[in-house]
Order: sequence, then C-alpha cells, then structure tokens
Amino acid sequence: MSFRVHQGRRNMPSLATFCGRTAFSDGMQQSVQWIIGCLRRRVAVGSTTFGGLLGYFRRHSTVSTGGRQAEVKILGIGDSDKLTIIRGCPGIQGFPGQKGEVGPASQKGETGSIGIPGKAGPPGGKGEKGNACIQEQVHVPRNCKELLDQGVILSGWYNIYPDGKEPLTVLCDMDNDGGGWIVFQKRWDGTVDFYRGWQAYKKGFGSQLTEFWLGNENLHRLTSTGNYDLRIDFTDFDIKHTYATYSSFSVAGESEKYKLSFSRFTGGTAGDSLGHHKNRPFTTKDQHNDAHTANCATLYKGAWWYGNCHDSNLNGPYLKGSHTSDSEGIIWETGKGNYYSYKITEMKFRPA
Repeated sequence: MSFRVHQGRRNMPSLATFCGRTAFSDGMQQSVQWIIGCLRRRVAVGSTTFGGLLGYFRRHSTVSTGGRQAEVKILGIGDSDKLTIIRGCPGIQGFPGQKGEVGPASQKGETGSIGIPGKAGPPGGKGEKGNACIQEQVHVPRNCKELLDQGVILSGWYNIYPDGKEPLTVLCDMDNDGGGWIVFQKRWDGTVDFYRGWQAYKKGFGSQLTEFWLGNENLHRLTSTGNYDLRIDFTDFDIKHTYATYSSFSVAGESEKYKLSFSRFTGGTAGDSLGHHKNRPFTTKDQHNDAHTANCATLYKGAWWYGNCHDSNLNGPYLKGSHTSDSEGIIWETGKGNYYSYKITEMKFRPA
C-alpha cells in the first residue's frame, strides 16, 4: 500500500511535527497501523490540536489500494478527547516476543477418592500352553540306615518315612556296630510303667528322654517289607555291656497277634534267650495269647512274646540288679540269670 496525504490548511501541524519524525517522504511505504500507533503515542497532546488533527485526517487521508481509493476513517467529535477508529486492513504480524520465565511449581493437590470400578472387560483369549514342569525327585529316608547313608552321624530322634509318605519319629542309634539302628524298646531308670494293656502296646508309650515302647503297629509297619537284623544291648548295674543279635527279624500284624519272627541267633556276648519266644504271639495283662494255662503277663508283671512263660522278659518290672524273686524283673536268662534285673536295655533293628 502507498499513502497520499493532501495538505489543506497551512495552520495544521504536519505529521512529521506531530509524530516526531518524517512521516511522509515522497515514495515512502507505510501502513495504516503506523498512523494509528503514532496517534496513540500522542494522546497527551492538547485536545484542540488533537481534535483538529483528527479532522484533518478525516478530510485529507486516503489509501491507495491498487485501482481504488480506500479511505481510512478516523472519527473525532469536535474538541472531545474521545477517539473512535474504524480500522482498515490488518497490519503485518510482528515477531513473537521472548519466552517468559517458568513460574513457581504449584503444590500437589490432595488425592481424590477412589472412583467406581468400571465394568469387567471381555475375557481374554486362551494363552499358549507352557512348558512341562520337571519335578525334582527328593529321596526321603525310610529308616535310620538311610539317614546314616545321607550323612547323619549323631544318635537321636529323627523323622523317617517307611512308605515314602507319612513320617514316623524314631530314635536312631548311630553309634553301636556301625549305626543305622531303629530303637523300638528302651529301659533306662524305671520312670515309665511297662505293665500295660493291649492298646498301649499297640500304639506305643513312654518318654523320648528315658524309657519307651515304639508300638507293635509301628513294628509291623516297619518290618513287614524287607529283611532286618535284630540287636539287643544290655548294661548291668556294674556298667558292663553285652549284646545278642538275630537275623530276619519281623513282627506280624494285629490279626496274628503281632507274632515275633526271626531266622536264628547270630551271636553276641549275652547268649540266646529269645529262641524260646520265636513265632510266639504277643501277650498283655488284658489279652492272654501265651501257651501257659495262666496269663504269663499277669504272673510276671510285664508284656512279651511269652510261650510257656519266658526265658527273657525285657518289659518286666524295673528291679535293681540281683534279687530273690525267680524270673521277675528285666530278665535275660543266658546273660545274668533269672535273679538279676538289668539297668539298661535297648532293642533295635536295621536293614540287613
């Protein structure tokens, strides 16, 4: 665009004087926006001069826009300081200003309440089949000998798994004759009463700290499969140790009255006082299964595999050494005779 300014009255201030610069040189290209800006910067000029200038521009300013004349209308009302400008075409857009500094961070607001759960989505597709799991086979000990083979060397109470599933807590002798023995009977100090009935001997009784009977049902469970050696250890009141051993030891089930079985006496310093009891059923004070007319358990205050009573009676009354009652007490006839009761006995077995 180009501007042509038609000067009229000589007494009007020139634009150069009013705006403080040469406003209209011959051929200078200016925008209407410059004129408006000039006027805005001079709004403090006296109202008469300003009003006259407004009138001057209203009568004499035109804008050349190619083939037609577009008048810039700047309206003032007399000497009023009010100004109304009807703008023409917008000017050229200026350059963007510099970015301001980042303001301070605001404080974090409080957590809102949990919203209502949305509806469940449709079920997903079936996943791919995973790899087959490789199960690690863990070998559990079935007896004390297997515990010994696994590195357990101290005598004590341990869990074994005769059938590979249900545990059974037993006393393992890891010291005598190579170890690996399951102890099923122990006499120690007379603190446990061994004159008991059928059910007590079936289930077992006593104390892990002193004396106990493991139970006829457990004996059957432990010896019904496999081949086992039996060992009996004796300690008298002079702390002298003797023993006796037998092969192929087992105990039958309750239907056979927990019958005692073994092959033969295989040796030992105590001699054989168990031969008389081979293949005999178990007898207690409330179940008479022996060969005697009377109940040997009630006669000798014990429970055992009695025949025509006994040559041994390791579950008899706890007497201290020599005594005068024939065949009473903890008796092993081929050891100390029928008038001597042992201080300590242990009956035990292990795989042959």
